[in-house]
Amino acid sequence: MGKKPTYEELLKRVKQSEKNIKESKRAVKDLEKEKKFSEKVLSSLPGIFYLYDEDGNIVRWNKNHEILTGFSAEEVSRRKILDWFNEEEKKYIASRVKETFTRGESDAEGNLLIKSGEKVPYYFTAMRMIIDNRKYLLGMGTDLSKLKKTENELRESEEKYRQIFENAVDGIYQTTPQGRFVSTNPAMARILGYDSAQELIVTVKNVGKQLYISKKVRDDFIRLLKTQKKVSGFETQFYRKDGSQIWVSVHARLVFDQEGTLKLFEGIMTDITQQKRETEELQQREAYLREENIRLRSNIKDRYKFGNIIGKSPDMQEVYELILKAAATDANVIVYGESGTGKEMVAGEIHEMSDRKGNKFVPVHCGAIPENLMESEFFGYRKGAFTGADADKSGYFDIADGGTLFLDELGEISLNMQIKLLRVLESKEYTPLGANQAKHSDVRIIAATNRNLQKQIEQGLMREDFFYRVYILPINLPPLRKRREDIPLLTDYFISFFAKGKSTRPLSGKMHEALLNYSWPGNVRELQNVIYRYLTLNQFDIIPPTETEDSEFDEASKAFANKKFISFKKATKNFEKNLLTEALEANQWHREKAAASLELPPRTFYRKIKKYGL
Repeated sequence: MGKKPTYEELLKRVKQSEKNIKESKRAVKDLEKEKKFSEKVLSSLPGIFYLYDEDGNIVRWNKNHEILTGFSAEEVSRRKILDWFNEEEKKYIASRVKETFTRGESDAEGNLLIKSGEKVPYYFTAMRMIIDNRKYLLGMGTDLSKLKKTENELRESEEKYRQIFENAVDGIYQTTPQGRFVSTNPAMARILGYDSAQELIVTVKNVGKQLYISKKVRDDFIRLLKTQKKVSGFETQFYRKDGSQIWVSVHARLVFDQEGTLKLFEGIMTDITQQKRETEELQQREAYLREENIRLRSNIKDRYKFGNIIGKSPDMQEVYELILKAAATDANVIVYGESGTGKEMVAGEIHEMSDRKGNKFVPVHCGAIPENLMESEFFGYRKGAFTGADADKSGYFDIADGGTLFLDELGEISLNMQIKLLRVLESKEYTPLGANQAKHSDVRIIAATNRNLQKQIEQGLMREDFFYRVYILPINLPPLRKRREDIPLLTDYFISFFAKGKSTRPLSGKMHEALLNYSWPGNVRELQNVIYRYLTLNQFDIIPPTETEDSEFDEASKAFANKKFISFKKATKNFEKNLLTEALEANQWHREKAAASLELPPRTFYRKIKKYGL
């Protein structure tokens, strides 16, 4: 047996044990701190953290692994490494896991299957760890959703740019400061007469020497570009491949590298040869018209007749001036005036004095066309487009191609139809009902209205963009009551026109006075009808019958009074014409209102007043 320890020795051992226990507790606390720190680090990682053993079982993971996948801790613990992927990707992921255990590290991209069934793109990294002779896979996964979205957006943006670049009508180019093409689009090659962009780049070694017609103009352009850094709408002439000359409008800017060194010239080129020719022709035509205008103006103040328009008042002289100006251009015109002032006549004179006079003048009474027929009337239709469309039908834009389309009562067009007409006004293209291809129509629009179109815009009855497409050259026709000095001229003209060379009974002084003092709500049309009734029926209804000579009865009334009967057909015509006239006068010659007061469809009413010359 050994020697029994002394008290001092036992005491020393106890103290040593106490010291060891304290050190162990301290070590445990440090270990717990380290564990908490490690857990905080893991939980703060942005992606998912994982530790798998060689059998594919998960050993450790961070909280994000649960949050981002939607699985609970218990569910995560039961999932093997390949359970996170669909069948298509398992083989690829397995090969990357095997490489990690073999080589020590690897990475992979794959779609992580989360609890909702959604596949989320991830980038995975992995490295091999060996602990107690056992291998483990340690790694992280980063969500690539935002990156993939950005890549897709960038790819789509590049594709859109490429399509714009390839399909643009205008030429797009980049050249070096020395004048050599770096890149161009097909349109650039086409403008310059080359078969392809590649041929243009290879053939043209120096833009300044080979394309610019004028060296001075080219030098001015370069100097301007270097001063302003960008130039827009610079017009010059270029040589094409075949040696012909074209006019182009050049837009360009300077491109610098990060060091501020000039690297490229880039921009857009537009072929404006046709516009230049048209401008030159227009200038020549305007010069001719100016000379003609001067000649006309020397005599215009003494004229009482302009084409078929009668009047020498100052207001009408101004209208004549505007007709001349409108005829000299191809711009759209709108004629304002009350019913009966002669808006269609003014439109016809503009057409007859313009370059379009050899083609058709097509008047359209917009208020007489039912809304459901508007589109087919204007654009036409193809056989089979709808029930009853047994054959192709041409629309107004077909009929008026090359000529003038007169839109009377423009304010009657609906908002829906305004949108469709706006497209034609902007592009000169339209599609007939039932057709697949658009048609082109070169039509000049002259519109007319007795309405306040600005007020219609405010009331939402007219589109502002449609209004400004039509409202380019406005002509305001004065009412007859504001140009009374023209009444004698008009009266003489209508008497001469209706009498057709036969002798007629002249108007009395009281009749002339009545014509001058009357308010003329129906304007020139009403005056025309008054004279017509006087000459054909001996009826003058501006002053009371007691003050007229031999005008107590119309033709039908006198026949009954003298027991001399006229035919039923003639009496019916007289009655119908008088009824139409009374309706017009009662409604201040507003044709739509007059038609409504007689409960007649607008088209029927228009046909009848045209028949009787009202």
